Amino acid sequence: MNASNSLSLNEPQQRHVAVALAALEKNLAALRDRLERSPADLRLTHYEDAISAGEAPSLMPAVRAAETQLQKMADELGLPVQNEPVRQAIEVGLEVASINLYECRPESGLAGYGKVAPATADYLEREIPKLDAAVRALIVLLEKAPAQKAPGKSDALTNIEHGTS
Repeated sequence: MNASNSLSLNEPQQRHVAVALAALEKNLAALRDRLERSPADLRLTHYEDAISAGEAPSLMPAVRAAETQLQKMADELGLPVQNEPVRQAIEVGLEVASINLYECRPESGLAGYGKVAPATADYLEREIPKLDAAVRALIVLLEKAPAQKAPGKSDALTNIEHGTS
């Protein structure tokens, strides 16, 4: 229910506003993270147009102001918390990446870009399955890992939610 009867939204309106504010909240959190530490370049990804820690003194007050206003609105409108499944999102991302690997094989997706040199074709046919096996092993480990209880939940509450005692 809403914190104030004068601020009422129907369920679809409430969901729409909650999703919009949650997206903004994630962007503010990402900006805060970037101000606290720069992303490390990866082998295939170089981050450009970085936001430096030196910008923090000028940007952090504005970030805090936006976060405060967002939290105030969410509280006053009685918006529900949005749940985002981190493990599931990573597992799905790895599954999609695994499927996309096979589009890099010479006889499938890569064929549409022209003939692949024989040595390169042999290399890709040999190495892509190895990379896929490593990714699949990671997916299996993620799927087998025990579910984490939410912060602040007691074991009794977790047991009740899962039908155990």
